[in-house]
Amino acid sequence: MRRYDARGGASLELVILAPFLLALLMLIVAFARFTQAKGLVDQAARDAARAATAQNSFQGAHTAIDSAVTDALHGAPSSCRESAGVVPDIPQHAFDPVPEGTTSVDPTQLQSITVTVTCDVDLGDLVILPLGKKPIRFTFTSPMDKYRGYQR
Repeated sequence: MRRYDARGGASLELVILAPFLLALLMLIVAFARFTQAKGLVDQAARDAARAATAQNSFQGAHTAIDSAVTDALHGAPSSCRESAGVVPDIPQHAFDPVPEGTTSVDPTQLQSITVTVTCDVDLGDLVILPLGKKPIRFTFTSPMDKYRGYQR
């Protein structure tokens, strides 16, 4: 009966398994980076729409949107911050004043502000996996406050 020498078997197993383990680790990092960016882009869209509806003027709404998106994407990956795009949809008459003496406003006449935030997350720097850039897009709509006094 022959006995085989098992020396070096663990090294061989490590050499065979190392690329798969490294690929799994990179996949986990890619998923974490994408999930973080996705959450921050969603938060940026929500914060921007809500900040815009809290303003009293059209220009103030645009300023609030830009500020909210910049603040929300502060912790995002640099590729997302650099490629971030904001598309506000503010109706022309969104900040028209509510007529004096109005005690109730028809809910169908209320305006809302919609903000869409997009960015591209670069996952191409993960060595083993050729993932490239992945786009993220979120849209949020927030209704205007019917009791706020608006001015153009």
